[in-house]
Amino acid sequence: MSVTVTEKSQVKNKEKKLQEATSSKNLEEVLDKVKKLDNTCSFIKCKNRTNDFAIECKYCQGRFCPTHALPEIHGCGEAVRKDERRKYLHPNIKLTEEKHSQAQTKLNMKLRQMQQERKSKQGFGGKGKKK
Repeated sequence: MSVTVTEKSQVKNKEKKLQEATSSKNLEEVLDKVKKLDNTCSFIKCKNRTNDFAIECKYCQGRFCPTHALPEIHGCGEAVRKDERRKYLHPNIKLTEEKHSQAQTKLNMKLRQMQQERKSKQGFGGKGKKK
């Protein structure tokens, strides 16, 4: 079962609160407010503290409590779906150094073979030309 709620409606808009927190001239007060903002769950109606254990979403960069940590719960389900589909359709296969050198050697041998075949064909090309 997937939740199809947009990210913006489920994740707090911390930018506005951050601007309010930094508007003060007192540095200690600003630091306390920013720390408090950073240590609460980013889910819209959640007031849980995340100072002990927070999970950062790699899609929206929000910090969430364990209850709202899954991207599908806090509104990044569509981003997850796109990312997993991309990974499945276009896997990023890495070759080891040994396999890479073997493939390079095989390619070089094939290129030399094709070059030799072209040279041998060039010897026969002069007699069969039409004018």
